[in-house]
Amino acid sequence: MKLANLATAAVFAVFLAAPLGSLAVKGLDPAAEKVVTMAELTSGQLLTPDDNYRNDVARRLVTNSPVGMDAIRTKNTLDFKVFGFVNTTQVVSGEDGWLFYKPSFSPDKCLSPKSAPAILGRIEALRAVAAATGIDLRFSVSPDKEVVYPDKLGPGVTALVGCKLETAREWRRMVKRAGSSLIDHLDVLRHDFNDALLYLRTDTHWNDLGKVRILGQLARVYLGTSLSPDPIPSGEATRKNDMLNTILRTKESETFAIYNDFLENVASTKIKNKITSMLIVHDSFYALSKDFLAALFAEPSYVAYGSSTFRADLDRAFSFNPRHVLVNSVEREFFYRLWAGEFAWKKSLGIALLKRNEDEARKCDVSNIRSDELTLLNLSEGTRGTYLAKGDPQIHIRLRNGGRPCLRISFQADARESSALYLKAKLDGEPDLPAIYQEGFKVELASAGDKRDFAIVLPAEFSGKEVRFDPFDGPGRLSGLQIETGTLPVLDRRTNTH
Repeated sequence: MKLANLATAAVFAVFLAAPLGSLAVKGLDPAAEKVVTMAELTSGQLLTPDDNYRNDVARRLVTNSPVGMDAIRTKNTLDFKVFGFVNTTQVVSGEDGWLFYKPSFSPDKCLSPKSAPAILGRIEALRAVAAATGIDLRFSVSPDKEVVYPDKLGPGVTALVGCKLETAREWRRMVKRAGSSLIDHLDVLRHDFNDALLYLRTDTHWNDLGKVRILGQLARVYLGTSLSPDPIPSGEATRKNDMLNTILRTKESETFAIYNDFLENVASTKIKNKITSMLIVHDSFYALSKDFLAALFAEPSYVAYGSSTFRADLDRAFSFNPRHVLVNSVEREFFYRLWAGEFAWKKSLGIALLKRNEDEARKCDVSNIRSDELTLLNLSEGTRGTYLAKGDPQIHIRLRNGGRPCLRISFQADARESSALYLKAKLDGEPDLPAIYQEGFKVELASAGDKRDFAIVLPAEFSGKEVRFDPFDGPGRLSGLQIETGTLPVLDRRTNTH
């Protein structure tokens, strides 16, 4: 019995020593992710009672070692090649060797029907703030693979998808009904079961034929140019794909058709005048499509998500005054980015657009607003020019006619909430219904502060229309209120000059 125990202990020691020994001899595997740093190994957290930190460091030391990585590769290769089914925390097998990105099915990727109109409205509000400064801002969505190929999920994966497919159908119905400006790449990636493949089987991204269709869609949007139908492949290429290699860490590859002749001949002859002064904000879909995008956009600037310098890179790109900005996102991240992520008013894109807009607005020659252009709601006038609000104070302002309307507002407040400007707009596509204030058309102007001074300019289509300014949300007091309006000349849409 003692011999058996010793043998068991020896085997356990070998299994424990093998990855750690390989780590000491060879170092971390080049394919390792979430590498353990020296700072983590020397952190005082290793000595705290909470063992979660120690467990995480130990797990990564073992799995990122050469032996640990080889074990992961062997297991996943067996699952994929021999047993024909992979199911990890990030990848799951569909039918016929197709792989799908599992986090895409998370319930938090689903969109509430109540929040969808507001989020879609934000697109138009961002576009309005940009357009007032001469920027043609457009948003595009790269559909998730399971949305394009639900037939490849198979019964096992379909049970995991949850609300994802219904959400994808519902928000697209709202986009069509509202006449939204959103560029949905699913419009050209829908398929019949006999279509040539548009996505890679073992990757989250579209293949080269998918890129051809995306290029054609963007050419129609920007130039009104129609490219030829699906071209004939000019050859084949082999690629190591993200789910097989980056996530599962196997050494498998996938072969797909390439369309070099299409880019060299058809696209170059059809697209005579490329779009210049273009900034593209993107994730991996457009990063892998730069050779195709180059057929339409002349030397565009690219700013990618995920970088620690994303905000600085975006500010630098805007400093060159691009006339066109195309913002693309994979579907599973798009709505979060709009509402709370990189596109939100108080995040990178929103801040950059508002800064440029304010700089333009302060060029405006303004004068004090007339009393007949102003309506105060839920505000009672106190002594010495103060106003008191018990809740939901609103200032309705009639903008000037005759160009791009400008607005300057300054005051002092003792409330903590941010100020916001609501644009009266329509999102439901019903021409007979009046425009109303909606949550999505709220421009969040600033964080809380005692002294506030705002300047904003809007596109010419807002000339003579009413906007609503909320100095704060709840109860509070404001003083020194000054509201000034004016106009700037209309921009020439062809050159974005006055």
